[in-house]
Amino acid sequence: MRCLEILFRLEMEYLIKRGTVEADSAECGGVVVWSTIGAAGSGAPAVSLIRRLFGKMKISEMINLAKNSSAVEKGRKSLNLPDDTLYLYAIGVLPEMQGRGIASKLIQEKLSECAKQTVYLETNTEHNCRFYQKLGFELILKTYYQKNDLTTWYLVKYPEL
Repeated sequence: MRCLEILFRLEMEYLIKRGTVEADSAECGGVVVWSTIGAAGSGAPAVSLIRRLFGKMKISEMINLAKNSSAVEKGRKSLNLPDDTLYLYAIGVLPEMQGRGIASKLIQEKLSECAKQTVYLETNTEHNCRFYQKLGFELILKTYYQKNDLTTWYLVKYPEL
C-alpha cells in the first residue's frame, strides 16, 4: 500500500504543475484536483515513476498497477473527449468531515465556473457514480476488465447551452 501512496503523490505532483488544486477552507477538510484530459492523459513520465518506485514495490504489484492504469486509460481514450475537457482527477474529504457536503460544494463551485465546458471523471466505485449523477453527470460508459477484476464508470457533464 505504501507504494500506491508514493505513486499517487508523484502523479499529484505532476498534475499540480498542469492543473489546479482547490481546498474547501484553510482547515482543508476536503480537496479536489482538476486538470484537463490533455494534461492527465499524458500522465507522469513512466521511466521517472518506475525509477522512483524501484525497490519499493513488488514486481507483481507494478504489473497489476500498470494493467489497471492501462485499462482505465483505454476506456478514457475510447470516449474521444477533446484535450481541453476539464477532468476531475481526484477528490478527497477527511473521514471526520464526510457527510457535510464538502465534496458537493467543491465540485459545484468549479462546475458553476465552467458551465460551458465539458467535464469528465471516472470512478471505480459504484456508490460514487450515483453521487456524481446527482451533480449532473451522465454515465456514458461502464467497463469491466475481467483480467484485472476492475469495473470503471466513466461520467461526463456536458456544457449548458
